[in-house]
Amino acid sequence: METKSSIKKQFNIILLTLYVLSLLITLPFIYYLSSKDVYESANKELILLVDMVSAMRKTISKDIRPELLRQEVVHPAAALSSTVFTRHTAQHFKKLQPDYYIKIASDNPLNADNSPLQLEQEILNYFRANRDEKKLVRKGSINGKQFLLSSSPSIAKPNCNICHLSPEKAPDYIAETYGKKSGYNYKMGDVVGASFVGVPLDDINNIAIQRGLSLAGVLTGLFTFALILINYLLKKKVFNPITEIAESTYAISNGAYDRVVNTEGDTEIAELAQSIERIRVSHKDILNKH
Repeated sequence: METKSSIKKQFNIILLTLYVLSLLITLPFIYYLSSKDVYESANKELILLVDMVSAMRKTISKDIRPELLRQEVVHPAAALSSTVFTRHTAQHFKKLQPDYYIKIASDNPLNADNSPLQLEQEILNYFRANRDEKKLVRKGSINGKQFLLSSSPSIAKPNCNICHLSPEKAPDYIAETYGKKSGYNYKMGDVVGASFVGVPLDDINNIAIQRGLSLAGVLTGLFTFALILINYLLKKKVFNPITEIAESTYAISNGAYDRVVNTEGDTEIAELAQSIERIRVSHKDILNKH
């Protein structure tokens, strides 16, 4: 019985070791797949949102502003400035989709609401140091939330002179609305701001934990079922027959030659039982002849 317990214990240890190794191998893989899935999904949404914002700005700059300037109409600002139009649109959009992020930021803004956050300022500095860069996509944290951000530089162009050249030359309503301290003295060709579009990166750790727990539950169920099934089969096919052979052999060794050894089955254990049974019959015949 001690040998039987030892074999069962060793077998169960091996199975449990395989279970632990399976978790150690699959959980990091699940984390990698979760990160990849979240990033790819966010990137698809980001491309769509960036195109939408770009289309809005082009509508102002190409379809609306030229005609208004031709008629010498310089108000309202939202109809002339793609930045103002985008800000107003972003405010409405945020009410519908609060998890997304749209902003035109500048460190010399007319509207203080467009002042850059730390990450936005870093990206502004990057565009100024890398004038050939037209787009930057990166992960970043804004107000404690993780985003996949797409940003592009805003370059001062001749039309910017209408509002940004100087307080004295700007339309009266610009100085009255925004003051005269910020948002002026733009130099043509300079990076004066950047557009930011962000889609939320769901908490990868939470997703990985959820998927990991699901996988761990499946693996635990499978290994538990396998452990119970294999232990049942071992008991029925191995340990019980061995126990019966051991008891029969012990009885025969003490002279109980009428004790028949059970030889049912077609396994190696059954072959062993058949060999012992032949020995028993032979010994019994020899004793009967004497």
